[in-house]
Amino acid sequence: MFLAHIREIDHAKQTVQEHLEEVSLLARAYGEPSGIGAHAELAGFLHDLGKFTEAFTIYLTNAVFHHDVATKKIDHSTAGAKYLYEQFYDGDGMQKLVVETVGMAILSHHSGLQNFAQLDFEMSDYVRRVKKDLPYYDEVIANFEAIKGNKERVQRLIDEATKECRIFFEKISAKEHMSVYFSYLQKLVFSCLIDADRTNTRCFEENQPPVISDYTQVFSDGYRQLMKQVEGWKENKEPINQLRTKMSENCDLLAGNPSAIYTLSIPTGGGKTFASLRYALKHAKEYKKSRIIYVVPYTTILEQNAQAVREIIRQQEAILEHHANVIDDEKLDTEEDFYGIPHHKKMQLGRDNWDYPIIFTTMVQFLDAFFQKGTRKSRRLHNLTNSVVIFDEVQAVPYKHFSLFNTALNFLHYIGNSSLVLCTATQPTVGAMKYAIELQEYAEMVPQLTNVVKAFERVTVHNHVTAEGYDAGELAMFMQNIMEQRYSVLVILNTKTAVRKLYEELAKTVECKVYHLSTSMCPAHRSEILKEINQQLGKEPIICVSSQLIEAGVDISFEVVVRSLAGLDSIAQAAGRCNRHKEREKGDVYIVRAKDENLRNLPEIAVGGEVTANYILRDERYAADILSPSAIYHYFRHYDNHVKMKIKLTPDKLKYELINLLEVGIQSSMRENASYALFKTLEQYFQAIESNTKVAIVPFGKGKEIITELNEKLTDITTFNHLLKTAQQFSVNLYEYQFRLLSQQGLLKPLYHESLYYLDDKAYSTAFGVSIEGEEKMEDYSAY
Repeated sequence: MFLAHIREIDHAKQTVQEHLEEVSLLARAYGEPSGIGAHAELAGFLHDLGKFTEAFTIYLTNAVFHHDVATKKIDHSTAGAKYLYEQFYDGDGMQKLVVETVGMAILSHHSGLQNFAQLDFEMSDYVRRVKKDLPYYDEVIANFEAIKGNKERVQRLIDEATKECRIFFEKISAKEHMSVYFSYLQKLVFSCLIDADRTNTRCFEENQPPVISDYTQVFSDGYRQLMKQVEGWKENKEPINQLRTKMSENCDLLAGNPSAIYTLSIPTGGGKTFASLRYALKHAKEYKKSRIIYVVPYTTILEQNAQAVREIIRQQEAILEHHANVIDDEKLDTEEDFYGIPHHKKMQLGRDNWDYPIIFTTMVQFLDAFFQKGTRKSRRLHNLTNSVVIFDEVQAVPYKHFSLFNTALNFLHYIGNSSLVLCTATQPTVGAMKYAIELQEYAEMVPQLTNVVKAFERVTVHNHVTAEGYDAGELAMFMQNIMEQRYSVLVILNTKTAVRKLYEELAKTVECKVYHLSTSMCPAHRSEILKEINQQLGKEPIICVSSQLIEAGVDISFEVVVRSLAGLDSIAQAAGRCNRHKEREKGDVYIVRAKDENLRNLPEIAVGGEVTANYILRDERYAADILSPSAIYHYFRHYDNHVKMKIKLTPDKLKYELINLLEVGIQSSMRENASYALFKTLEQYFQAIESNTKVAIVPFGKGKEIITELNEKLTDITTFNHLLKTAQQFSVNLYEYQFRLLSQQGLLKPLYHESLYYLDDKAYSTAFGVSIEGEEKMEDYSAY
């Protein structure tokens, strides 16, 4: 009896054959919606072929029963790929592609995807692995083929997967960038395998059967609850509410159409969350979609919109908020095995694969599912298929990643059978880029958009941009003058350093209540501050100084907004926090230039500001309405032309743009200078945001309890998963320089076997969040 796993709690045993069969069936279910069920099943059936040896069973038994982990690991992840190559690589071109695609998923399932080629034309990772001599290989094959039906099943799956491959190429034959589509297909097979393997192992450890989720009833019940509220809207005869209802009804009508890629350009305050949810629930219900996923740029939008959706559908447990990875993912992905290391095993098997009906996550997490290195984030990718994916504030995608983002969306729709909605009041020109999103005709969900925008006009924009700009003292004086006439002002600046300087200046000079907001605060802290501000608005004078996190999606309304010069899209979003509910005829938005902002490391903001100043504010055509659809369209056309000269699309030490690593041709890779996807290289250089971050749990509110519990010895995976999920609300992202400074000052401490981190009380302020001595001397890498 060859063993794959031994359960930690009761020492129950799972054989290799049982594990392979169970993983293959799960993987097939994950791959079916995208037409790669046989690919995924074949990968699952052969992924742990190398465990069919007496040596591995002894190795596993010693590790579990005697805590004797051999220093020399047994390579069990290459045998399946080698077997496919040796038995089936003599077929036609399509069969060769199947052997390579499935084989690469198998040999990468502990380390992350490898390269089919090398930039220096050395032997590729794939060729090296499938050709190397493996100890015990003959024993592995003999033991595997001795089990009745195994060999025949592999042949059947090879034949079926080859047919799938032909169908795939028929689908993309008329499309540009065919090889990019195929590269994503390889990553998708990998995702199906990783998640099936981790899920089966977790279910075995928890002694629970795996379940293929069906959330149709959740969507049906949610839609019914939403429609009850729509009926209430119809009774409100105010023109704005009637217009909101009309846009919502148009989304409902389009939900009856087959899967598509839509743009939803509802103006700020137009009920975008409600309308997009109405489309998503009805479409998911009628077309049997697996889940609904909201992708947002900032966690503040995530928190608020998730709560709004909970209130609409009245199903609290149906929604997952996925902010960030509390666990040090990179450390986990470097471990080949976890036998005898129970805390690492718990973390690798964590339930973070997005298997929920409705998910709210960030753009960083979405991009990481496709392009981040390792295995942990890749396992979520297949759950983006056969789904409704709504991108809120899509203009916030980092410009240098638009090629990757646009092609990923094309793949999710045309191959992954997903319906996609690009939501924003300021649509970027994604259909006109070099790697464009393939929008169909009449993709806009809002009819007569220009008239709709005019009807939602609620502010007057004032241009106070000067060449010199205002320092913190001058801005504070500007605020004081406004507060002589008004009761509430929101100031949005481009860097956290500038925000803090102005906050400190206002705290010294004004008598009213001053609030500070930035992502130096954990989500729970920011939510508490926003709740307090909303309660006090209209009751007492208030000034709020914030980074950009507040300007998109946050349901809050000030009499006046002051916005530091930035892209027109950012100014439009900031204007949405002014007179949001039309409390008065017109609110006032002032555009200024802030002296204290160092934008050297924020080129997109710098370019956006200069394009706004030079091409929009100075253009007489837009003098009366700089936020019109026409102005926004022309802003993005100018921005696209200028940003190319300022944004470095080629990473340091690499001669190619990242998208080029996925577009080097669809050929047989068994030549040493293969022309094929270089996922390992892409993942090595990919960063969703410019500077790497690590997550730390902070001692704010319940965060203190979480830190205490994680310091204790946890044996239950379910409890551990719950703690990690809750910890997201009490965590912050630290940039490398912050991590270094905090460590040097003894304020950042390891937790749970050095796989997590937490902040000392001295490093977290109720006013600013993360507070580090010496931080003001460092460069400001983040606007958010």
